Amino acid sequence: MAQANRRSAPEQPVGTVDTGRLRDQIAVLLLEATSFVAPARIEATARGWLTRTEHSADSDDEARLVADALGMAMDLALFTPSASGVTAFDRLARKRGGMGPDEAAALEVLRRAQFRLLRVDAVAGGVAQLRDLVTDERLQVPDEIIGEAAVGVALVGRLAPMGDGRHVFASGVTPLDDAALAVIAGFVRPGTRGLLQPTRCAEAVYRHVLRYGTLEIPGLNRPPEGADDDLQETSELDLLALRWAEPGAVHDPEDVQFVRTESDLGSILDMLASAANTREHGLDALSEAYAAIAQVQLETVQRRAAAGSGTIGLDTVAAAMEAAIASGEFPTGMRRVFDDIRRRLGTARAAAGGRDAELDRLIGRIQALRAKTVEQGCTEQEALAAAAKVAELLDRYGLSLSELDMQRQACEGVQVETTRRRVGPVDDCVPGVAAFFDCRVWGEKSRSGTLRYVFFGLPADVAAARYLYELVEQAFETETARFRAGNTYTAAHTKLRRTATNSFQIGLARGITAKLRTQREAREAALRGSSGRDLVVAKAGLVEAELAKLGLQLRVRKSTTGRRVLHDAFEQGHEAGLGFEYTPGVTHAGS
Repeated sequence: MAQANRRSAPEQPVGTVDTGRLRDQIAVLLLEATSFVAPARIEATARGWLTRTEHSADSDDEARLVADALGMAMDLALFTPSASGVTAFDRLARKRGGMGPDEAAALEVLRRAQFRLLRVDAVAGGVAQLRDLVTDERLQVPDEIIGEAAVGVALVGRLAPMGDGRHVFASGVTPLDDAALAVIAGFVRPGTRGLLQPTRCAEAVYRHVLRYGTLEIPGLNRPPEGADDDLQETSELDLLALRWAEPGAVHDPEDVQFVRTESDLGSILDMLASAANTREHGLDALSEAYAAIAQVQLETVQRRAAAGSGTIGLDTVAAAMEAAIASGEFPTGMRRVFDDIRRRLGTARAAAGGRDAELDRLIGRIQALRAKTVEQGCTEQEALAAAAKVAELLDRYGLSLSELDMQRQACEGVQVETTRRRVGPVDDCVPGVAAFFDCRVWGEKSRSGTLRYVFFGLPADVAAARYLYELVEQAFETETARFRAGNTYTAAHTKLRRTATNSFQIGLARGITAKLRTQREAREAALRGSSGRDLVVAKAGLVEAELAKLGLQLRVRKSTTGRRVLHDAFEQGHEAGLGFEYTPGVTHAGS
């Protein structure tokens, strides 16, 4: 009844506000009014429409389809009055109280908006000439987005009078093909003032369009040609901000983890700008939600930098932000949002404190071992003896820690640069080296195109993993030189010598990896027997939890077990890796 009364009220000019500014203010109020709609209701409506879609879609089309469904579901929720006749805009007006002239004009447009069946008759000078196919009214809509491609197209949309003979769309516009027109025909009766049951009509059209598709017209339901359509990356973050802006909203761990995976530079800048824009328009709850997302993203960037991974840091974000502000692309207010978040992150890191003295001494001893052995070269026996020595130091330290002490340690990452552009046999040892010291590891490409590895775990463990990896690299050099001086290599045909060397190194990698695995299993059994607790499991849980906070998308490298090798050279390398004795080759480096 309240809606019918508003429709029959005489039209009054909404003011002399500029059309472009009016549309901007409408967009702001639409966004703010979403806080009066339950997100669960929107998701349920959209999900119901999408469960029976029949037209095929690739990944990009699917993302647009989901965005269309959420937008249409939100449109219904915003403009449909409750049983008492109250809409989301009425609730917004009560909450906001007094409004400025621009806001009041925009709110009045939203209240007057009617769902109408229209056709574009002509477009000229930034003004579209429309005809209402139910009432036969001719309507003028100042809209630079509607282009020549829309002429002759039937569409539905919420149109509102501005009171000066012009009209403006209050929400999205949906073009109709013949099948969609047939759906809406059931809501058209000659001689009426508009569509019958406009809410049910809108729902029927939206459901049909999402399930079977419709026309795609630039300027109507798709961006104009040449416009930036790169909204897919941020749309889910925007929806998340709306949920986090609700009173009493809880930041679900899955949502936080999703934000961490979306911590690229572009998404961070978008969230900072959105926090600034919504703050400027008085949308405090939504601004805080955007700022909370940006804080998770910046914390993730900070963690990645500390782990030795990632291509950006907080300084990179700051530089990109300043460039965007200088170009006028983003608002100056985002600088304050960024500074506030950076200050909070700095305070949190300071409160976390530094490492304890005993841990620093342990890392110092590992570094001393590295300084005395890495530069001198070593055999595989010496490398594995060094690994045993370092493992003993780590295990002794680990057994002295309580569970709480261990959890207080912040995981770190260390980069190991290589000079190689391609993966070779020595790289097969990397997972074994990481596992030996309870670390996780992943490979990256440096800016120059060379391989590098990042070992991630507790501070002493990553120091030890780096040390052992460098020893393994040197063992490869030493043992390969020894192989090339032996009979198997010299007896091989010159065309096969490269294959022979590669076969030897593959076998060497298998042998070293197998010995590391055997030694690790023996260590685990000894630790469980002496402490009564599984230190390895405790470490693994801590490292996995910290790794998740980096928000990295890691994938497993394909196995190289199918490589063809020369049997004799492979066996010689394999025996070299397996046949060492645990001689104290590096005990002089420290005890």
